[in-house]
Amino acid sequence: MGNFHYDVLIVGAGVAGISCALVLGSALEKPYALNRKVGILLHHRNSHLNSALLNNAFGIAPGTNGKELLEKSILHLEELYTDIELIPKEKAKEIFSLSEGFQLTTNKNVYTSERLVIATVHESNAN
Repeated sequence: MGNFHYDVLIVGAGVAGISCALVLGSALEKPYALNRKVGILLHHRNSHLNSALLNNAFGIAPGTNGKELLEKSILHLEELYTDIELIPKEKAKEIFSLSEGFQLTTNKNVYTSERLVIATVHESNAN
């Protein structure tokens, strides 16, 4: 297991997580954000977009497949903001608060970050 450090780490690559990464990616180009490191865990298997068919979303053509939109958004992020580190195929397992920041353990690595953005949906197993 490796140990990696970020200024901001985003957990979740659905609509909220990708939107957050796009905004932060644009900020990394500013002088006040030089040398800042941002990463996003791209485990998005549980995103509601994977099964969505969008018919009434502003700016999106009716009949758009949510899974395709999610995949295009990740490519957009990857191409437009190369300073954002994409962390594929890792799932958050534990998060601990540290005296300065957070420690996140995934199924593959350990990360520390000054700020942590949780952009996931909690799903209950209850019927």
